[in-house]
Amino acid sequence: GNEPPALQSTALATLARFAEPSLGGELTKRWPQFNARLKNEALTALLARPERIGALLAALEGGVIKSTELSSTQTKLLLAHRDATIRERATKLFGNDIPQSRDSVVKAFLPALQLRGDVAKGKVIYTERCASCHRAGKEGFALGPDLVTVKNTGAEKLLVNILDPNREVAPQFMAFTVETKDDESLVALIVNETTTHVTLRMANGIEKTLPRVAIRGMKSSGQSLMSEGLEVGLTPAQFADLIEFILTLK
Repeated sequence: GNEPPALQSTALATLARFAEPSLGGELTKRWPQFNARLKNEALTALLARPERIGALLAALEGGVIKSTELSSTQTKLLLAHRDATIRERATKLFGNDIPQSRDSVVKAFLPALQLRGDVAKGKVIYTERCASCHRAGKEGFALGPDLVTVKNTGAEKLLVNILDPNREVAPQFMAFTVETKDDESLVALIVNETTTHVTLRMANGIEKTLPRVAIRGMKSSGQSLMSEGLEVGLTPAQFADLIEFILTLK
């Protein structure tokens, strides 16, 4: 609908908590209207339950969702799924898909470093693509590093880290795939572990504490929770705007 993105985002997160079989179809039907941030949330919801993965695969097979819109971690989750049908369909979709090498993406965006960015435009891109996982001043959610702390690395390092998040990943930002006994698959950061419980943190400030007895398995993906491909649909000039916005943060 025409609700503001923040409201849609909350609604999406709430919906995703229910094992509602028709949710998958609803999300893929609305996919074309979602902005980058909502797409990311919709993917998290779609990948969480086997009955929704069916709708996601159908949307990928029908070209509604492009395979490049999934991060490598999300693609791997499908390719290694314990449901054989899901694995087979995923292999048909992604089997021969060699994602564009991150080096070539970085090269394509290097001209952004020569351009003067516009802070206000950069803020719009931050709100749409970064705020669900990064704080900037009083805005956004603290899943990845606070942008005020990373701006000191300078423009070039920022560019590389955004485009190639797996080049160097601090252990606390490593993604884990957690499978629960009631068939949920969650990709999250592990922020706290006790002998009895595990606390997971996801985008948009969502935290979930699970009893260990409810978990079937947990494994590190060896990759950053930040997805590759956040640059899709942006030009080097827009990238310059985003970097300018980050560099002027106080």
